[in-house]
Amino acid sequence: MGGGVSFYDGKTWQSLTSEDGLAGDVVYSIAQDDDGVFWFGTNKGLSRYDGKAWQTFAKGGPNGLIDDNVYAVIAHPSGEIWVGTRGGVTRLGYGE
Repeated sequence: MGGGVSFYDGKTWQSLTSEDGLAGDVVYSIAQDDDGVFWFGTNKGLSRYDGKAWQTFAKGGPNGLIDDNVYAVIAHPSGEIWVGTRGGVTRLGYGE
């Protein structure tokens, strides 16, 4: 808890944290969409990572998350991203 997200590249373990662009260092959930993009539900919002660039979705931002604690994230084949937070569920029409 609090170490970001770690991955194995075939040779070594690496970690990505808020210093790299992850919204928060406590990661509750992970999903991968059909384009290979990773979505991370954290204690400080939702992070989208395409392998090169980060994008953060947070409460009060233009993307309308209900809460910053993202406990569940599902990437639907239609391109919709469903985000479960402490305050409720938000649908992001990312693929539209």
